[in-house]
Amino acid sequence: MTSSPAQHVQNRPWLIRKLGVVLSGFESLLYGVVGLLLMVAAAFVVFGTVTATTTALADGKDASEIGIIVLDRILLALIVAELIYSLRLVMQTHQISTEPFLFIGLIATLRRILIVTADSERPEAGPHLTGLLIELGVLGFLVVGLAAAIFLVRLSERHREPQPG
Repeated sequence: MTSSPAQHVQNRPWLIRKLGVVLSGFESLLYGVVGLLLMVAAAFVVFGTVTATTTALADGKDASEIGIIVLDRILLALIVAELIYSLRLVMQTHQISTEPFLFIGLIATLRRILIVTADSERPEAGPHLTGLLIELGVLGFLVVGLAAAIFLVRLSERHREPQPG
């Protein structure tokens, strides 16, 4: 028995709804798995920070080197925390917000500035130092650009909200 085109069209909305439910469930599962992996990454960052700090102390490194290690790992932990926050926000609202990702970019840029600055503490003349200075300049412009983008996103959100009155 063959189905008529009218019956085929009638069955399609049911199929589309079922497919939508399956895809929504898979999406939630995928977000959950990614969230768990981010939690594992955060635990590894914290464990790695403790391990690197104790190793640096045992090796007799100076306080500034140990401080750079700890600060670098703290910024990495903040990046992971911001990713978890963004994921949770997406799961609750089913919308991707721009602002958390701008903050992730800002933190990552500041982290890179820290590493480049620590690397330039040992001055070497020549192309290596020139490359570090160019990278610091580009990263500085990137910080300004990301900060401006965050400001503009917040400004646009303020204008979208209904004004009392």
